[in-house]
Amino acid sequence: MIDCGKDWLRRLPAVAPTAIVLTHAHADHAWGLAEGAPCPVYATKATWALLDRFPVRDRREMPVQKSVVIGGVWFRAYAVQHSIRAPAVGYRVSADDRAMFYVPDVAWLANAVKALRGIDVYIGDGATIKRSMVRRQGRKLIGHAQIVAQLGWCKRAGVKQAIFTHCGSQIVRGDARRLDALVRRLGREHGVEARLAHDGNRLSFSG
Repeated sequence: MIDCGKDWLRRLPAVAPTAIVLTHAHADHAWGLAEGAPCPVYATKATWALLDRFPVRDRREMPVQKSVVIGGVWFRAYAVQHSIRAPAVGYRVSADDRAMFYVPDVAWLANAVKALRGIDVYIGDGATIKRSMVRRQGRKLIGHAQIVAQLGWCKRAGVKQAIFTHCGSQIVRGDARRLDALVRRLGREHGVEARLAHDGNRLSFSG
């Protein structure tokens, strides 16, 4: 399970994950662990520092830019710019000869071409389609990159499929069909098969 927001609080026993991997310590990504976890939890050193009061028994530190095998699946964390208070990472997740990149909150991904090269699917930040939600604080960018900007990263890296999740109010409160059609059109303009995620989606990497 990747991320465990506060809406998962007290629901983990029913889900019974074998491991949980966190991208960062914001409430909608980590506070489902406020009463502990029934399995090992992996997070970066910076994220654990912010969750030090959570009663997670099996804490495992996720290194950045080094691969870790969890249940036969390889995870490699890449630092991204999103929040100064809660440093975030995205994950390159791979098994056998298939790979995806998962980054639900991102303002900027440094060396995007290198990080994304060779992946089958990019699963990215759906907070905003075209409207800017990025601001600068000193030398850091914080907030959320536009979907259209992330499609540019995919185009440069040769990624052919993108799915956008963790959607913002523009999408959640809007006309789902119209907005999904817009994302698909923007994807075609970048040579990427793009769409919005929906609850219950299943993604198969077989064949």
